Amino acid sequence: MADETEEFATIDALMAALYSSISGPPGGQDWELSRRLQHPDVRLVRTRLDEAGRPVACSFSGEDYEANARALLADMPFYEVETERRTVRFGNIAQVFSAYEARSAPAGGVLVKRGMNMAHLYNDGTRWWLMHMIWDDEREGVEVPREIFDDWKDLGIVE
Repeated sequence: MADETEEFATIDALMAALYSSISGPPGGQDWELSRRLQHPDVRLVRTRLDEAGRPVACSFSGEDYEANARALLADMPFYEVETERRTVRFGNIAQVFSAYEARSAPAGGVLVKRGMNMAHLYNDGTRWWLMHMIWDDEREGVEVPREIFDDWKDLGIVE
């Protein structure tokens, strides 16, 4: 394994590791990789609708997210891949709009969900860190907005 400076030297490398770390057979996620890409102060926010249809945000530290996701994925195959991305970078920070889909197998498989991650990244001068991520899944009346990927351009990317 390369040291973390090399491992997360680019936004591409960090985002690839993000999706790789959450993907695997039941209980087969790479939590060590997940911990390495997260800043010690990371916040991860899962959004959803409650039983009454009201929006709910579940905010986790990296440690709490891992415990929660371990329980959710213990008995289910889960392979999440990035389908499209737009990035806006300014100095040592970047906002990444990352569309995804999750399936029950690495190639093909049953579609579990689609959605969008919005990640805030920070470069400390040696590597990129995941500082914050919030996500939502597609559902009736809510789809990943095509305009982000069709009309927007990446800005400030110099890697």
